[in-house]
Amino acid sequence: MIKRTIINKLNIWALKKNRKPLVLRGARQVGKTTAVEMFSKTFEHYIYLNLELKEDKSFFEADISFEDMLNAIFVSRKVPANAKKILIFIDEIQNSAKAVAGLRYFYEKTPFYFVIAAGSLLDSLLIKHISFPVGRVEYMVMWPVSFIEYINAANSQLAEFLDVIQVPDYVHETLLTQFNRYALVGGMPEAVSAYLQTNEIIAVNEIYENLILSYLDDVEKYAPNDTMARVIRYIISTAFIYAGSRIKFEGFGKSPYKSREIGEAFRILEKAFLLHLLYPVTQEILPVIPDIKKSPKLQMLDTGLVNY
Repeated sequence: MIKRTIINKLNIWALKKNRKPLVLRGARQVGKTTAVEMFSKTFEHYIYLNLELKEDKSFFEADISFEDMLNAIFVSRKVPANAKKILIFIDEIQNSAKAVAGLRYFYEKTPFYFVIAAGSLLDSLLIKHISFPVGRVEYMVMWPVSFIEYINAANSQLAEFLDVIQVPDYVHETLLTQFNRYALVGGMPEAVSAYLQTNEIIAVNEIYENLILSYLDDVEKYAPNDTMARVIRYIISTAFIYAGSRIKFEGFGKSPYKSREIGEAFRILEKAFLLHLLYPVTQEILPVIPDIKKSPKLQMLDTGLVNY
């Protein structure tokens, strides 16, 4: 089990006096569900709801009051409603617009419960014009395993040197070697675990192949129409070749697609956290504002995916 630093942030959130339901964002398979499960160990009761499952989704879709919905959930999980410390994790919440809207009632009516919502395609809700309750929720983004997290999992003795201003020579080369391996393997938790268990980079190939296929399978869930689905699939299949390069939308990847189509598809994939378009800064005074008229540099979610 890789220790994730986001758990420290979750602990800070839990201690807030005016705590709001937390929306945990991030790409598929960066470890959101696992992190929340690790975080749940400090709670008296933990309720996990996966809205990809019909039986869990039905709690929010039923035409009943918020109070009756909560009672139904507690009864199904055999959790007493008067328990002092309950963590409720609503996974894949994008599958129910009513569940998204219901987050406001957790804040307004039951602020004593600890509520976290997550989903790999949360930002697809923006395309469907379903918004989270303004002022009733807060957000946190989770990324793939960082180098610090990787070192902690691979060699905890080296971790103490990462905070040292001047790393000793005898450690510096070892850290460089570890960083090069980390850049090759990437930071997707399943891939990191597979590599650390086998010490074979080839062990991550099947994991990344399945991950890319899952991204392609998800396209219908956040593409607004068939044409955009084709453009998004094309970008997922070709964008890794151009990672770290400045790109142009018109005919991206030697495609027949127009600038408007490619631009919209890239923005959708940015919302899914699969990539990021980094625009250059040309001015020399504050505030520093990106020049979106110039060609952006394409950054992909993970170096391991790029290498694969």
